Amino acid sequence: MRSSYNEAMQTHVVLDYPVHVDSSEGLIASLDKGLQAGRHQHVVTLNPEMLMFGEQDKTFGALLKSADLVLPDGAGIVWALKRRGIHLKRVPGIEFSQALLAKAAREGLPVALLGAQPDVNEAAVKNLKQTYPGLTIVYAHHGFFASAEERAQIAQACADARPNYVFVALGVPHQERWIQEFKAIFQEPTVFVGVGGSFDIWSGLKQRAHPLFLKWHLEWLYRITSEPFRIKRVYKTLPTFALKVLFQDSRSASS
Repeated sequence: MRSSYNEAMQTHVVLDYPVHVDSSEGLIASLDKGLQAGRHQHVVTLNPEMLMFGEQDKTFGALLKSADLVLPDGAGIVWALKRRGIHLKRVPGIEFSQALLAKAAREGLPVALLGAQPDVNEAAVKNLKQTYPGLTIVYAHHGFFASAEERAQIAQACADARPNYVFVALGVPHQERWIQEFKAIFQEPTVFVGVGGSFDIWSGLKQRAHPLFLKWHLEWLYRITSEPFRIKRVYKTLPTFALKVLFQDSRSASS
């Protein structure tokens, strides 16, 4: 089926969650149309762990399903679609966000960075300005709030800076919930992207996987070997996700 806001972009479904399919250039062009139309847009970088959390928390699941743009970030999402004969490339959220940052630098569009540890946020701001000459970062703040009142004040300060792109690194599901809660207070048309641990990479304090891991869609393996605390989360989500996909495929084949 087609996306409701861009006729050129196809939408497929994994376990009832939409996945938008196009080249990175096409996906960015669809966001441009939304900005020109004066709309706020929420970008979700979907992976199996996020999807399974949405299955457990239906409110969060509904939030994911209502996003304006859902990228096939996780290798498991690409695998699930491939089983149905839909072949597409993974769109890593960090690479898509970097393409947006490069565009913002070229076109003079202001951006904001919210989240991560104070030192990580500060280093990310510094490094991004060096990587993308001309990038205008109009607001930046770490992701540690002392109270709900401070959280709202920071959101208002971010909105008052009038960015066109807001990159939120609060982790799943907090970043998606922050975007849902506060996007309406932004006066300028804004693209909001939940970027997870991307600030760690942009700060230079952590490295992405070796290109061979990326080529073979094994970035998840690199992450759990370099950060063992993730193993428990992977074991809890990936097998269940795979079984649900296989079960749904078998039901579709028999119907």
